[in-house]
Amino acid sequence: MSTQLSGEELAARAETALAVPLQHALGARLLDPADPPAGVCFTVGELAANGVGGLHAAALQAVLELAGYLAVLPHLTVAEHAVTHAVSAQFVSAAAVGELVRAVGTVDRRTRRVAFLSVLATAGDQVIARAQLTKSVVAMR
Repeated sequence: MSTQLSGEELAARAETALAVPLQHALGARLLDPADPPAGVCFTVGELAANGVGGLHAAALQAVLELAGYLAVLPHLTVAEHAVTHAVSAQFVSAAAVGELVRAVGTVDRRTRRVAFLSVLATAGDQVIARAQLTKSVVAMR
């Protein structure tokens, strides 16, 4: 049986996810560097803007996905990876350029081959999006 992902191995996986060019370009960063599954944040900048002063849904979707991935990490073994195969997102409010957006994921259920997650995004005390992700648990390559 494989060891659960934790410590330096978990931190390395989180670092790899944050280094994905899109996430990096958006400025996504951990809410708590000592606890990657706690979520991510980013400031709505030019790349994330929709052209009329707000956050573009596609940029937010990328960060929702990242928060979900980080949340599932401690539920994986060192030999496993999780890939999204279904997503549903509701964008319920706007965030303005310059605002800090936080995204926090929770694992609702993990089976042998599937993980079900919920992600909540906020700007200040306002909920701006909710997402449900279903991830296939696969072997690391």
